[in-house]
Amino acid sequence: MDTHIIFDLDGTLLNTIDDLADAGNHVCAAHGWPTHTVDEFKRMVGRGIPNLVRRFTPDALGEEELAGALAEFSAYYADHKEDKTAPYPGVPALLDALKGAGIRLAVLSNKAHALAGPVVEHYFPGVFDCVQGALPDAPLKPDPTLLRALMDQMGAQPDATLFVGDSDVDVLTGKNGGLTVCGVLWGFREREELKDAGADWIVHSPDQISAIATGTALLPAGQGALAAELLRMGRLAAVPTETVYGLAADATQESAVQAVYEAKGRPEQKPLSVLVDGMDMVERLCRDIPADAYKLAGAFWPGPLTMILRGNDALPPLVSAGGDTQGVRCPDHPDTLAVLRALGRPLACPSANRSGAPSPKSAGEVLGQLAGKIDAVLDGGPCGLGVESTILDLTVAPYRILRQGGLRREEIEAVLGPGRIENT
Repeated sequence: MDTHIIFDLDGTLLNTIDDLADAGNHVCAAHGWPTHTVDEFKRMVGRGIPNLVRRFTPDALGEEELAGALAEFSAYYADHKEDKTAPYPGVPALLDALKGAGIRLAVLSNKAHALAGPVVEHYFPGVFDCVQGALPDAPLKPDPTLLRALMDQMGAQPDATLFVGDSDVDVLTGKNGGLTVCGVLWGFREREELKDAGADWIVHSPDQISAIATGTALLPAGQGALAAELLRMGRLAAVPTETVYGLAADATQESAVQAVYEAKGRPEQKPLSVLVDGMDMVERLCRDIPADAYKLAGAFWPGPLTMILRGNDALPPLVSAGGDTQGVRCPDHPDTLAVLRALGRPLACPSANRSGAPSPKSAGEVLGQLAGKIDAVLDGGPCGLGVESTILDLTVAPYRILRQGGLRREEIEAVLGPGRIENT
């Protein structure tokens, strides 16, 4: 697993091209020079603002005229640099996940240092440990001088540091510094340029960087079918619920269930509850289901209620730790319900934490505990409740609350009637 990741800024983290193009074309139009398309500007950027100005202005300009154009560009850009600039989709979620996994993050940009720091802090407050922009007395990327200084400042080792950028300049920078390099395709350049420059990885979406850096893929919201396919193959995936993130395995595959215990460091004597998509699935797993179970499911499912019922031996004994009862819950989260429906099987799904550690409420917190130990995290955003489900044992009379969680006793009694739950 990588301990440090250094990102390029423009074209990698931030889509700045429209504001840069507008500033350049403002200067061109003011002087009657030809203007340029956004795609043309994409090919001009990458080696600092002075070089960008040289590229969008006519070739015959002298140094004094170039200096004037640079001043005009800088003044206009300073006033309009936030008109259209924004993080690329998926980048904020990726950064949160990487920080959650304990990876230190930095930015190395050919943007002037005095500008780079404030820009990064504006769009990504508190995210990056270090930001290094261009300095007057230091060579620009792809020279590795500032890269090496940045790595020294962070205590980063080449064999545990990933460099991420969108251009041949970025790839060459990382290579010149002895780093593994990941090229991204959502920025200003094409695959062939990154490949020819020697990128070790080329990715088309930010979530793929998580798999490269941590060994655990970060699946964006809406990718329930992909998570289900991983689970069908016996892999492990953390999934979001309204309570906390759960560590899911196909509950019908004993080897996958075993892997859950191993990833969490959970004693096998502690049974696992399963997630279901409704009472039809419960009927495939449980016997002697009381009428009250249907009443409670109608009132609180999907939601933070786990019911303990009599199992019918449909699942491997490891799920119930050899017992004859089974905890079942229908989660109130569209992504995990999509996983259940795509898989068509129950999920063995305790909280996605190391045993004894806090239950995670975000994808980043999952990676902080389980990165490299599981195959994927389905990033459904922060959990709404942030506390575990209430567990109600329906195999005893009166019924017994085994864990008070996101559903209050009073709410349950309002459905069942008074006196149905054991006083504690």
